[in-house]
Amino acid sequence: MITDKKRFELLHTERLLLRRPTVEDANAIFSSYPTQKEVTKYLLFPPHESIQDTLNFIQWSDEQWEKKGGYNFILCSNADEGRVIGGVGLSLEGLDDEHESEETKLPADVARVSYYIVKDQWRKGYATEACKKMIELAIEVGITKLVAPVHPDNLASIRVLEKCGFQEDALVREMLVLPNLRKENLVGFGRSLSLSDPPPTLTWED
Repeated sequence: MITDKKRFELLHTERLLLRRPTVEDANAIFSSYPTQKEVTKYLLFPPHESIQDTLNFIQWSDEQWEKKGGYNFILCSNADEGRVIGGVGLSLEGLDDEHESEETKLPADVARVSYYIVKDQWRKGYATEACKKMIELAIEVGITKLVAPVHPDNLASIRVLEKCGFQEDALVREMLVLPNLRKENLVGFGRSLSLSDPPPTLTWED
């Protein structure tokens, strides 16, 4: 695994700037995706009700970057003066965590990918673009497999995963649990990674 993560704190795609969030971003983040119930409905966290919730998220993100090995980014639009329009990240499982159990723990070379886009920017392909970048990052840092638990009603997210080369994986369904949804309500997706197998060429229709 990569231990020097500083060089990954700022990444670029064709239309997005991905960067590690800081406390200076709290107001921009709070006024974006985490307060929208439509966005957070299927995610790992409830809607933020106060700026303190967002500050707590940034603190958690810092812990992931510094201690846990995770990579969490806010998504900023190149076309809209750097406006925060979402987030994306890799969460590394298989590390000690007070909230983990043997049931939910994954091997150390496996990561969960997540992405979320503010509602007024849906259907523009930003989630696909961000997910593709996470595949590239995962390969570079030595991740061998990406997984994603998805609610079956979240068809847009399922389409993003399928476009990025993910397939249904029953084992993932058993390994990951969303806090606000029962395990049996999830569909697991996974994608094995190889240095000799670059990410697919993607388009931005969705």
